[in-house]
Amino acid sequence: MKKILIVDDNELNITVLLEMLGDGYDLSVALSGEEALDSVKYEVPDLIILDIVMGQLSGIDVCKKLRRKKETRGIPIIFLTATYDLLKKEAYEAGGDDFLPKPFKAKLLRQKVEDLLILQDTL
Repeated sequence: MKKILIVDDNELNITVLLEMLGDGYDLSVALSGEEALDSVKYEVPDLIILDIVMGQLSGIDVCKKLRRKKETRGIPIIFLTATYDLLKKEAYEAGGDDFLPKPFKAKLLRQKVEDLLILQDTL
């Protein structure tokens, strides 16, 4: 079963994402960028869903740190944010693989997750 790490500092968003993706994936959660970086030290996920605007360490910063390490540079990352237009370019420049503005539909999120996991399996 594919492992997905969901990173968001808003517990309601986490709950919604868990409901959207609960079937068929091994899901884990981090409530901050720091917690996400600690989590991948112990278990490298197959994909990360990463909020951009968070407390001390933004999703952009987390992505940059993950891309610098050999063990984590290849993990597909889907960015989520409510500030779509302002941060889209920055998210891709940081190394993000895909981007979804909030609010989004579950079907679209699931499709993006499946597409990136399939692509990852072919590499």
